[in-house]
Amino acid sequence: MKKKCFLGALLAVFVMLLCSGCGVEQSITIRKDLSSRILVKYYTTSQEEAAVAEALDGVAYEQLMKETGCTYAGTEELGGVSHNVYQLAQKMSKAETKESFAVLNTHQAVLGMEDVQEMSDELVGGEEFPENLNFLQEGHVMLKIKYPFPVYKANGTLQPDGYTVQYSMDDMKASGRIYAVDSKKIANARKCTISGVKNKGCYRKTKKVKISSEGVITGVAVNGESYPLNEYEASQDGTYKITVKLLSGSVKNLQFIIDKTKPTTSVKAKSYRNKVRISFQDKTSGVKQAVLDGKKIKNGTVVSQKGNHLLKITDRAGNVRSVKFSVK
Repeated sequence: MKKKCFLGALLAVFVMLLCSGCGVEQSITIRKDLSSRILVKYYTTSQEEAAVAEALDGVAYEQLMKETGCTYAGTEELGGVSHNVYQLAQKMSKAETKESFAVLNTHQAVLGMEDVQEMSDELVGGEEFPENLNFLQEGHVMLKIKYPFPVYKANGTLQPDGYTVQYSMDDMKASGRIYAVDSKKIANARKCTISGVKNKGCYRKTKKVKISSEGVITGVAVNGESYPLNEYEASQDGTYKITVKLLSGSVKNLQFIIDKTKPTTSVKAKSYRNKVRISFQDKTSGVKQAVLDGKKIKNGTVVSQKGNHLLKITDRAGNVRSVKFSVK
């Protein structure tokens, strides 16, 4: 299950007001104890605010912003045009800050951006966006993060102070994850550990997969779909392929199967006259073995011996189908 990062939640506030495109600047300052302060500024012109109010049947834009916890912070010029500025400040504990990031410590930080992109696509880029407000989608979203360590490498623009990195929304969407690291050693690390499952393993219970590395994990994909966290819970029957990419260029793949379903067989718990042909299958993990009266048998075996019989079919995940039948 995905956990929504707090950064995404803040962006959603603006998106739901139908004006995320007007201009958003988000600044996150991460302290050495890994607690943080977030300041989000929203920029709109008087024309844009009037268009929003008209689309919302006269509800004042400033009132909408106030109801979300934003305060009016005066005006600023952007591109030679005067904009009203509304801001929202939020303090986060160490635990809350770390929960928002895929990885956060005093040497590196990695933040998955899929949730932000999904909310933007669904709420701003969708067909339900009012046609008379389409111009509001043409703005830019900018994120600045001041890290608690001097930045050696990041996939954004490093600022003169050496600690702050600026990321544009285009950068964030293109990367899937944004990151910063404080040393060449960590940036070049190539080893990655995937725990909780084994490669080519088969399991009949839900499994939690954990991915860790001394390096920077720049991407995690599950069955080809990008995933924002370094932990994944596999609960549905099927084959799972985990792909992990590191900043160093190293790539690790692992594949496993979840199979909670017992194998199937043509044999029923009843009496058969003269003989019965036994067939069996398991579509997910495959049949490991079939045993009739304590002896292994092959698919298609014909049983003609009179009397009671016990058939046990086991799949590669450990699920067992037992059937008692008889031949008269």
